[in-house]
Amino acid sequence: MATRKVLSALTFATAAVSLLLMVSPAFADSHARIVRLSDTEGTVQLDRNTGDGFERAIMNMPVTQGMRLETGQSGRAEVEFENGSTVRLAEESSLDFTGLSLAGDGQRVSEVRLDRGTAYVNYKHKGGDDFRFDVTNNAITLDRDVHFRVRLTSGAAEIAVFKGELEVPGNGQTAKVKKDETFNLDLNDGARYTLAKGISSFDSDTWDNERNDYNTQYAASYNRNQYPYQYGYSDLNYYGSFFDAPGYGTLWRPFGASALFDPFGDGAWAYYPGFGYTWVSGYPWGWTPYRYGSWIYVPTYGWAWQPGGWGGWNPYPVVVNAPPTWHHPQPPIVTPGGGGSTVIVGNPVMTRPARPTGNRGMPTQSVVSGTGGTNTAANATATTDRPGRSAGPGATAGGSTQTATTATADTSRPSRTTTSSSSHSAAPASKVSTPPPAAHPTPAPRPVTPSRSISSQPHSSGMSSPHSSGMSSGSHASVSPSRPSKN
Repeated sequence: MATRKVLSALTFATAAVSLLLMVSPAFADSHARIVRLSDTEGTVQLDRNTGDGFERAIMNMPVTQGMRLETGQSGRAEVEFENGSTVRLAEESSLDFTGLSLAGDGQRVSEVRLDRGTAYVNYKHKGGDDFRFDVTNNAITLDRDVHFRVRLTSGAAEIAVFKGELEVPGNGQTAKVKKDETFNLDLNDGARYTLAKGISSFDSDTWDNERNDYNTQYAASYNRNQYPYQYGYSDLNYYGSFFDAPGYGTLWRPFGASALFDPFGDGAWAYYPGFGYTWVSGYPWGWTPYRYGSWIYVPTYGWAWQPGGWGGWNPYPVVVNAPPTWHHPQPPIVTPGGGGSTVIVGNPVMTRPARPTGNRGMPTQSVVSGTGGTNTAANATATTDRPGRSAGPGATAGGSTQTATTATADTSRPSRTTTSSSSHSAAPASKVSTPPPAAHPTPAPRPVTPSRSISSQPHSSGMSSPHSSGMSSGSHASVSPSRPSKN
C-alpha cells in the first residue's frame, strides 16, 4: 500500500514537472510591451485587435502585439521602439506587429511583417534583443545597426540598404546586401534574385531622411543611464526643457505652457484588450510623460513632469500634489458587453506651428491654486478630419471614435455631432492618484453602442505661443511646434 502511494506520488510529480516544462515558455515571455505610434500624416488606420477592425489612428497610441497599421493614399506613419529604432510606412502600405514581447531575461523580441507597400527601417541594435522584419514569408533577422527600405510589388521585393548591411535569406541561401546596394527578390521563386549597385530615389525618401535627422539631432543628449527608454526623448528636447525645481528635483515642461496649462486637457481614451482604457495624449510630445513618471503640481509654478517609474509603463495618468479643485482624468465606464470605442477628450488637433521661444523652464508668474481643466466623459463636441498633412486625435475613428469631455469644435473644420453611451463624472484627485481597478472591469471587446448626443462647452488647456497661432478653437490655444517639414 505504501509502495503504491509512493509510485502514485512519483507519477504525479513527473507529470507536474512535464507540464511545467511544457508551459514554461508561456510564463517566461510577456506580451506587455508597448511601442509608440510616433507620427501620422494623411490617412492612417490602426486595427487595435479589439474585434472592430480598422479605425483612425491617433499619434501617441500604444502599439501592442497583434495590431496592424495601414496607410492610405498620401498617408504616412512612424512607429518608434524603446531603443529609438523606427519603422516607417509610406503611402498605401500595411504592417503587422506579429510579435512584441519580453523574454524572461529581459530580452526584447520584436517581429513585424510588411504585407504591402513601402517601409523604411532604421534599426539600432542593442544587446541580445531579437528583431525580425518579415517580407511576406521571408524573415530578415536584424543583428546590427542598419537603415534600409523595402518595397513590395506584384510578386517581388526590392530591398535597398542606405547604411550598414543586411543579410537576406532565400531558397536556403543568404545574400549579403551592403550600403548603396539594391537587392531584388522574386517572392514566388527564392532562387531568382539580383543584386546591383546603386539605389533608386523615391519621393518618400526625403521624409524618411528628415525624420532620421530630427531624431538624431534631438536625441544627441540621450543618456541611457538616466532614461532607459529612448522613444519620445527627441520630442522632449524639441518641444520643452528640463529644469531643477527646489525640493522636487529634475522636472520637464513644454515650451509655451501658461499658468493654466492642463496636461490632460487634450487627448483620448483608447481601449486595449487585456488592460482596458489607456490615456493617449494629444500633444506631439505626449508619449514619455504619460507612460512613465508622474505629473506633479508645483505651487506658484504649475504642472510639470517628473521622470521616473521606469520599471513599467503607466496605462493611467499618475498625478502628484494636484490642486484641491482639480479633477483627475477618469477613463470611460465600460458597460456590460461594451468596450472598444475611442473617446476623444478636448480638442486635440495635430497642427504644427513653429516652436515658441522664451518661457524655457519654470514660469515666473504666480499660479492661482486650483485652476486647470476638467477631464470627464461628458459635455463634448465632435472633432472631424482635418484635410492635409496630419490626421491627429481630432479625427473620427471609422465609426468607433467618440468625443467625451469639455471642448469646443475646431472652427477650421466642418462640425459634426458625435454620439456616445459612455458617461462618467470626474473624481477629485488625491495626493497621489490613479484610477481604481474597480473602474476598469474586463469587458468583451465590443464598442459601446452610441445612444445620445454630446453637448459642448468651452475648454482651455492652458497652452499658448506668442510667436505662432497654435491650435485655436474659441478660448483654446495650444502649442504644437512643428517638426521638420514633410513632402
